[in-house]
Amino acid sequence: MGDEKKKIAVMVRDRQGEALRMSLGLILADDEVTVINVGAPIERNDDNNLSIESLDMMDSILFSVNDVDEGFQKINMQDIPLKLVDYDHVLAY
Repeated sequence: MGDEKKKIAVMVRDRQGEALRMSLGLILADDEVTVINVGAPIERNDDNNLSIESLDMMDSILFSVNDVDEGFQKINMQDIPLKLVDYDHVLAY
């Protein structure tokens, strides 16, 4: 196994809290993590807010198909497949 950073995309669908926590764990492995919310707007609660703030501080890229997801860059559902080809792994939650 090499020391190369992996590019990982985490697709958030219905298990938002778990997806955000898992994204943080992947960052600790020194991989490049991008979070893409393709489900309902992210529920704002203490745990999710802390995860989002932490991901942002660690320079993760956050995308969402929902305009209301504060702190996320807007992405269209049609553009997601073109982005995913750049990643080594895609995990759906």
